[in-house]
Amino acid sequence: MSVRVDDQTLTSAIAAAHASADIAHGDLSQWAGIERYAATRGPDPTPTRAAEIAAIMAVGPEVAYQAAAQFLLEHPGSSPLRDLFVRWAREDFATAEPLLAVFTGHGTDVEHPTISVDPREIELLAGWLSDQYGSPVTIARAEVIGGGFSRRMWRVTLSVHGLSRNVVVRVEQGGMFGTRSDTEVMAMRGLLAAGYRVPEIVHVEATGEVLGEPFFIMEEVRGEVRLDDEGLNDIIRSVDQLHRVPITAIETRSRTPEQVISDNIDGWLSLYREHAQMPIPLIEQGAGWLREHLKPTGPSVIVHGDAGPGNALFDPEQGLTVLDWEFAHVGDAAEDWAYLALIRGRRTMSPQAWKHRLTDTVGLQLTDEQWRDWLAYNHFRGACVNLTALTVFRQGRHRTADQLAIGIAVHLRFLGQLIDITCA
Repeated sequence: MSVRVDDQTLTSAIAAAHASADIAHGDLSQWAGIERYAATRGPDPTPTRAAEIAAIMAVGPEVAYQAAAQFLLEHPGSSPLRDLFVRWAREDFATAEPLLAVFTGHGTDVEHPTISVDPREIELLAGWLSDQYGSPVTIARAEVIGGGFSRRMWRVTLSVHGLSRNVVVRVEQGGMFGTRSDTEVMAMRGLLAAGYRVPEIVHVEATGEVLGEPFFIMEEVRGEVRLDDEGLNDIIRSVDQLHRVPITAIETRSRTPEQVISDNIDGWLSLYREHAQMPIPLIEQGAGWLREHLKPTGPSVIVHGDAGPGNALFDPEQGLTVLDWEFAHVGDAAEDWAYLALIRGRRTMSPQAWKHRLTDTVGLQLTDEQWRDWLAYNHFRGACVNLTALTVFRQGRHRTADQLAIGIAVHLRFLGQLIDITCA
């Protein structure tokens, strides 16, 4: 099927963006890109495609996508059906092209505007914190931190017992990327207890009753993003150090590396199925391909899941602190290395340069096949998790232009990169 939102939701979102002109939901140039997409995307091709699948597979059109998804999961190799879906996917990529320009991305050079937190939310947060401390808490500053997508993040200055304290508030967004505060908090506390430098968790509100979503508050870490040679080497060494922390810091289950890989594939597959309105056969095909090809590169480790420039801050006194742990889980070390070198780090240097630097800095040795397979895994994961942004956009609680771009265009970009490997 073509991944999209219905015309009414799209039209109302564009109208609301123009009416509010609220930069927190995306600037007008982003919404202009969405308008171009809306004007050129054409009718939903799903019914026509379902009829064509039904004729090939000799099933009813109402179950055509389900039948195709099951077939490609079980038979991920070359077939006329797979070729048909690849052709349709290419058409969808072209249709979604205007949305790629809308996405602000993770660039460390992006200048994000200063946005104040909604006064009502400041009031609710201050009241809740006053209850936690047993005395009045005032909030002197509360600004939205740009650049993050899994959480709404605020930089806040509190006054407690006459003392000032700077913290960061991380608020969930309707299950964006399938991540949860409780697992992120558990990982951060476990890593900090194990001696790995992460921000300290100050407070946790797990019910969602205060701000409408669960949130937690952590210390604001001093530091800056560094992209010089030594800074990049420090990032690499920090990932290597993470992989040496015993997995018992965040998990007590005993599983083989093979079982961990299988569980992780199943987990991303379940997430996509939860958020897709219909089966997406090429994601199922990717899962089938990974089950045939993906092998452990060593013992299971703690994986950051989003390692790279932008998620590490350097301070002369405290050293390096690693941020953004929503994707932390037990997995294979090659997950992080492939993501860092071949996806997240590409703004900084070429994949080949990253590979050489990884070898020189921590002695990493992966075969071409391992690089390929774990890159495919990361594209599979990206195609699955980015679909959740479309659910958040449809719900409309804090609707942003980036959510639509991620849920459609970025999802399709990952899917396209996945099929470049698995359908080659």
